[in-house]
Amino acid sequence: MKKTHLLLLLAVAASTVISCNDLDFKRTDSGVLYKLYPAKDSKDSLIRHGQIVKFNVINKLNDSVLFTSYGKMPEFFKVPPAGKARYSPVDIFTYLRKGDSVVVVTMADSMLNKGAAGQLPPGTKMGDRFTTIFKVLEVFNNDSLARTDYDAESKRDEPRRLREQAEEKAKVEKQLREKFQQELEDARQSGEVDKELKSMEEYLAARKINAQKTGMGVFVEIQKQGDGPVVDSGKVVTVKYTGRKLETDSVFESNSYTFVLGQMQVIPGWDQGLKVFKKGGKGVLFIPGFLAYGKKVQPGSIFKPNEPLIFDVEIMDVKDNTESAAN
Repeated sequence: MKKTHLLLLLAVAASTVISCNDLDFKRTDSGVLYKLYPAKDSKDSLIRHGQIVKFNVINKLNDSVLFTSYGKMPEFFKVPPAGKARYSPVDIFTYLRKGDSVVVVTMADSMLNKGAAGQLPPGTKMGDRFTTIFKVLEVFNNDSLARTDYDAESKRDEPRRLREQAEEKAKVEKQLREKFQQELEDARQSGEVDKELKSMEEYLAARKINAQKTGMGVFVEIQKQGDGPVVDSGKVVTVKYTGRKLETDSVFESNSYTFVLGQMQVIPGWDQGLKVFKKGGKGVLFIPGFLAYGKKVQPGSIFKPNEPLIFDVEIMDVKDNTESAAN
């Protein structure tokens, strides 16, 4: 609670003092504005060039938080050798001691004028203000000590990091699934689904290909069922494949790919059609365009909208998803 309280005080102080042009703000040699909140009764020396600083940080663009390390793993930074200041928040480290907190302000205009445009996030405009709040946690004299502490912090932070990665992955999957469902409904309403299914059935019948319909309309010619674990949603599947365009029978790609089935990591036709196989299985997937790359293909794509595809596939491996089990 004390850390959060201090953090809020610093953030409020930064906004208030900057807006009022308070003279308590000083400048570094490069012109960076800062206001120092020194640690009480500190007997530590000022941070020197070459030392590694462990710190918590909040980065703000105007009044919006861009990043915070609070509740996450602290940041580590090796103070570079003495030289020309860069008009950067890290210029402040040699003004600090262990335990100090500081509010640092840089302006987009000055950064651009000093050739620091590469440090600006996309969308930054003239007049924008960056506020960085540092809290120095530890100072290391050599890389070995810093690495030991870094590894310990990384291990402590791993559960949170994995949880956030899983949440972001689930969020992306949900967005992709909703996008596919909407495009599928549009294709149904327009009659595109019925049209493509009829066209695929006529193609297979004309060539006397014995393929079973599965999922929403993937046609699968099973050449070998396979005798290993069943391909199913949530399994990690390795597929050796050759992709062809149905219209020209021309090969556009040949490779192998490992992915988790049913998590929108591949086209819907794969998620649905591969389920008829087991490990060791071989066959051919005939995929209508609405279950391939759909109507809205990417600019510059080699595929036409709603283009049907053929995949010769071989199931090389099927394993449990240990990553999901761990989460």
